Amino acid sequence: MLNFTFAGYGNRIIAQIIDVIIVGFAVSIIAMPIFGFSIFSGMNVDDPSDISALFAGLAILPLLLFAFVGPVVYEVLMISSAKQATFGKMLMKIKVVDEAGLRLTLGAAIGRTLIKYVSSQLCILLWLWPLFNDKEQALHDLAVKDFVIRS
Repeated sequence: MLNFTFAGYGNRIIAQIIDVIIVGFAVSIIAMPIFGFSIFSGMNVDDPSDISALFAGLAILPLLLFAFVGPVVYEVLMISSAKQATFGKMLMKIKVVDEAGLRLTLGAAIGRTLIKYVSSQLCILLWLWPLFNDKEQALHDLAVKDFVIRS
């Protein structure tokens, strides 16, 4: 392992908050004109036999899929890019590297991101893991042997 200056827990959390704001805004801008307005069109909840209510309910499924898949794709593409960081990480001047200090492969980025999102859905306390790890690695970092460092 090279001599890294680790990013620090606070920088990582702030970067994540910035990314949530950016991705949430982007998903809203993209999804609302496509899916959002169609959800409300022709919905008559007073009549349970009205089939349009069923279709309106089903119209939200692509929005939900987009809302869950969009952030994963964003993070995978950004941390496996030449920048090695999401926009939030770039603003905080931190990046993700492998043990040799190199850019993550696409496979490692996919694994890291999926573990990050699944583990955060199961137990948000896992976000505290870096506080108790001398290399400030979260569970998803340990799984793919990467580090979040100052750039």
